[in-house]
Amino acid sequence: MKKKFNLLICFIIFIFLFEIFDHSNIVISTIIKSTSIWFYNLVPTILPIYIIIDLLLNYNAIFYLSKIFGKFMKKVFKMKEETSFVFLLSTLSGFPSNSKYLKNLLDNKIINNQEASKLLLFTHFSNPLFIIESIGVTFLNNKKIGIIILIIHYLTNVIIGIINRNYYVNFDSNIKLKEKKKDSFVTCLSNSILNTIKILFLLYGIITFFMIITSLIKANFPFNNNINSLICGLLEMTQGIYFISNTTLPLIIKASVITFFISFGGLSIHLQVFSILSDYKLKYKDYLIARIMHGIISFSLVFLILYIMKL
Repeated sequence: MKKKFNLLICFIIFIFLFEIFDHSNIVISTIIKSTSIWFYNLVPTILPIYIIIDLLLNYNAIFYLSKIFGKFMKKVFKMKEETSFVFLLSTLSGFPSNSKYLKNLLDNKIINNQEASKLLLFTHFSNPLFIIESIGVTFLNNKKIGIIILIIHYLTNVIIGIINRNYYVNFDSNIKLKEKKKDSFVTCLSNSILNTIKILFLLYGIITFFMIITSLIKANFPFNNNINSLICGLLEMTQGIYFISNTTLPLIIKASVITFFISFGGLSIHLQVFSILSDYKLKYKDYLIARIMHGIISFSLVFLILYIMKL
């Protein structure tokens, strides 16, 4: 069975390789476009946040945050106090950083696979600067709508966390977080910059890969712009946002669909998250269902609010 699966993967890769040669001009233009989106929209919003968050982790943010906000996690989501830093820092840095923080807890045996699977359900936050500046200002040309999308996107995560608060409850832990000895600021800053650059290039590679796939799909299956935008958004969020923002759809529809895209995340984000957590057997099915719920609820709320506000 595994041999047949490997042969199937090889066959798909060969088709993909043939398509790249057959549509080389499309592939080259797609790479240039993905580079532009990555450099001008993602890097400016993600780079400073990721460096700051990494510095916080080096200076015992995990230990301090669990002391301050641990009771909130325990009462609201029925999670261990030590998991509070994953929730809080994910709101600032966005995905796929939540998986990095989760891996830290899993590696130190602070939480088990079930707890990590539960935490993944409601720590799927997009970077706040990306939503306000890139989506609100750049793509939709309306910062106010960007702020509305941000609030709804975050609020829906909390709703999903409350819905799944009884999913798995376990407060037993023999290992507790301890305040660790910190390196010099220069060392911490250097490590933070290097870690951030690695993540940014990982994002660049995955975004480019999925953009090439969607471009080849468009070349072989000429759907209309709206359907192409939906396909792109489900595969790679950033490209889907870019395409939907350039359609002739009403602003309320554009904003609502974009909210769905960032709440669902796109399969490229799913791949990033589970690649980082590949050493652990986490439940993708539950994560996928949560992302679909997240997308539908946030889409509906943004549409309703913008309809009431007549934006």
